[in-house]
Amino acid sequence: MGDYDSDDEKSQIEKLRYAKVPRGMFVSGWDDDADELIEEDNNPQASIERMILWAVNENKISEVRDILKLDAEAVFARDDDGYTPLHRACYNNFVDIAKLLLEYKADPNARTNLGWTPLHSACKWSNAECAALLLQHGSDVNAKSEGEQTPLHVTATVSNCRNTATVLLMNEEINPRALNNSEETAGEIARRTGMTFPVFEMGHQAYDVETGIID
Repeated sequence: MGDYDSDDEKSQIEKLRYAKVPRGMFVSGWDDDADELIEEDNNPQASIERMILWAVNENKISEVRDILKLDAEAVFARDDDGYTPLHRACYNNFVDIAKLLLEYKADPNARTNLGWTPLHSACKWSNAECAALLLQHGSDVNAKSEGEQTPLHVTATVSNCRNTATVLLMNEEINPRALNNSEETAGEIARRTGMTFPVFEMGHQAYDVETGIID
């Protein structure tokens, strides 16, 4: 195949339908407790899965749309660490691509090998708009990774996370007092690592209010 960025790029995609290659994946390099990094794929044309993961990461929405029209199942592609196109879109805050993937039934609760959901990925980089979009599509606001980290725990590790923390804490299903495997709440992490701890006070138990019918 030639250069994917050439004028002939659509035919490149079409050729993948008949390419006799394995449904391949590649290592992203992301880790549960470290900065998420994505290794460059030097041969994304080797398979539909690698093509869509590459196209999402490069913010090429027209290519993503063409791939999905050709093979809607590509929305479920995964790299070696289990990250899907939706994880990558939310990691990069590519909201329009995330919307497109969700239109094609991307799973908002898909799990990586370490238990991260797309919401964890959005929160890692304080991408509030993607976080809100995922919650609107049924993402579990209290999903826990292998380290028992909820999206709110991940958000708390980011110094400038006011908008994302607010999005999560305003969700009626949020459990702000969930503990990770270090027996810490997100608020305790925020107090230690960030400047937006006051936002996490929204989740303090003193603000829990039970209402009932007044006789």
